[in-house]
Amino acid sequence: MTPGKFLRAWPVLWLCLLSACTTNNVVLGPDQTVYQEGLPENQMVVEAARDGVFIGQGDQRQAIPVLQQAPLAIEQLAAVDVEGRANVRVGSQLAVELLKASEIRIEEYLPEAETVNLDVWQSGGIAIFDLAEDPDRQQRLTVQTAYSIVQATGTRFAVITEAENAVEWIVALEAKAGDLQVTAGDTTETLTTGEARWVTPAGAPGPIILAGKNAEAWIGQARNSDPEVQLSELLLAPANILADTGSIGNLAPPGTPFEFGRDTQGAVMLTFDAQGIYGNPGYTLEDCNSDGVQDVAIVNGIVDMDFNTVQARVQALDVGVFNRMDAGNGSLHVLDAVGDEVGRTMLDVGPGEIQTLSLRDQKYFHQARLVLGNACFLGLSLTPPGETRDLVDEVQARPITENLQSGAVVNVLQSAATRSTENGNFQAPFVGANSSVGTIDIDGNPDDWDTLAENSFGWTTFSTITHDEGCANRFPDADSLTDLNGRMQLAFNDEFLYVAFMVNDDGLVTYSGGDERLFLGDSPQLLLDLDLNSDFDDAQLSADDVQIDFLPDTTAPRAAFWQLSSLASRPFVNASVAVTLTDSGYFLEAALPWQGMGFTPRQGDRIGVVVSVSDNDTPGSSAQQCIISTSPARDWQNPGTWGTVLLMPVR
Repeated sequence: MTPGKFLRAWPVLWLCLLSACTTNNVVLGPDQTVYQEGLPENQMVVEAARDGVFIGQGDQRQAIPVLQQAPLAIEQLAAVDVEGRANVRVGSQLAVELLKASEIRIEEYLPEAETVNLDVWQSGGIAIFDLAEDPDRQQRLTVQTAYSIVQATGTRFAVITEAENAVEWIVALEAKAGDLQVTAGDTTETLTTGEARWVTPAGAPGPIILAGKNAEAWIGQARNSDPEVQLSELLLAPANILADTGSIGNLAPPGTPFEFGRDTQGAVMLTFDAQGIYGNPGYTLEDCNSDGVQDVAIVNGIVDMDFNTVQARVQALDVGVFNRMDAGNGSLHVLDAVGDEVGRTMLDVGPGEIQTLSLRDQKYFHQARLVLGNACFLGLSLTPPGETRDLVDEVQARPITENLQSGAVVNVLQSAATRSTENGNFQAPFVGANSSVGTIDIDGNPDDWDTLAENSFGWTTFSTITHDEGCANRFPDADSLTDLNGRMQLAFNDEFLYVAFMVNDDGLVTYSGGDERLFLGDSPQLLLDLDLNSDFDDAQLSADDVQIDFLPDTTAPRAAFWQLSSLASRPFVNASVAVTLTDSGYFLEAALPWQGMGFTPRQGDRIGVVVSVSDNDTPGSSAQQCIISTSPARDWQNPGTWGTVLLMPVR
């Protein structure tokens, strides 16, 4: 699935919108509608904020001039072209914003009923629904989209269509538990604020994807320009699953789907086709190339692969095959969401040879089909963008599991694993001269980070107390009701990990000692697991688990590096740190050289992370009285309680 490079010019465009710099982009009211008073109760109207807004029925359409309203009748179409922008207002109950060639039709509206029912048909583009809450009676909205049925009560959500990929996104912008449901393929799933699911023409809704502020920011840009990439690319990482047939203990009966290659991104569902190529196919476990690993020997058979349960974008597929007959008696096909072929490649090696069948495309792969006359299926790889991943050493015919240690494997993500989302799941955009999100200057000015927040995942707020030996203390105001909370962002490039903290703390008490125990005072902190894959399930500290503390001193800010398993500490040499005091606390930003951590980052890597702030409200003491963290379960001695950050590919 794929979306939104955000241009540095976006703040300028936004200011331009607010000042109504053209007559074709009208300033909207506080509720994002054309600001006009006196709408009669229960009336339905269409408001044009730009050219390209229409109402009509069938093939008959009438344009609505900018700044004008037009009444809308039941079963009448309201639509915008790709440049248009409109709001449809249904009484006081519902407002719908239409963008990017979206259309809706109000099919039922019963405003006087005990329960207000609204039935809406919607197709294409972007539609943002805002259903008001009524304390006196229930209001229920049902939206029939191209691929799903969305039911809502008192919520705000978006339906975003990616027509070229036959995918719809249902995004909960504001929704409490039970307020928003999406049904597809006879399956109903729920969504709450900040969550999204994709829907395709076939099958159930996809898994929950954390949208955070990404979707809001992307919609904000889409209002006034064309996003250079699709929403899917913003919400979904590239697929990165590698699996060999040695993991198959027993073959499932033909026609029975089974999981293959389960990873933190999900699993591929495999099915051995019962009919095969000519009928009576053969599927057996056999060590085809005498390497000690069981392969799936196939005669006149077909292996169907379903990628819809993978929580990632599948745009690259490699399949390892050991051929046993003449070249040309096998093929690999990839299919889109509606079952149309995206691409194919043939098995063109002779008997006794191994071939990696590889397919790449900008379209998303939802399914694949491996057709073999007489050959062995060795394994598959859903490969991140880049070079083909060679599954086996073709000279020595090593099995996939061995070859993972060899030089034949290329472009493997350093860390594909993701810990529990409850511990925090973050994104670090790639920043630099070749990135559309720009650069980060360590100068104590948060403007770079505010711009980055508009174009990415945004600031993450945290205030959960994970250590309390004096959180109730207040300095300098003992009667202060609130004392400590923070916001943070992460970013990176090939040289540095960047971090920013905006901390609300009504009294700054920093560590005064000369050693590295900066946490014995007010101090932001990072916990990092730099090799997530190798010890993903290990609750014990290892050499790759580190802690970085910061001294928020405006005259001599610094960073300290701790290797946690040995408790060895040192100054973080060549780290750049800047601090600025604010009205409510302080802002700290830092650039941490990867070389100083012994880590080489790659776009698409995941590393473990917890972001915390230590607090001391007793001047003259060295104490860690209170800690707030992004992970509610934070335990510095147990990396299993830490969250995950994805190093995003450059945009």
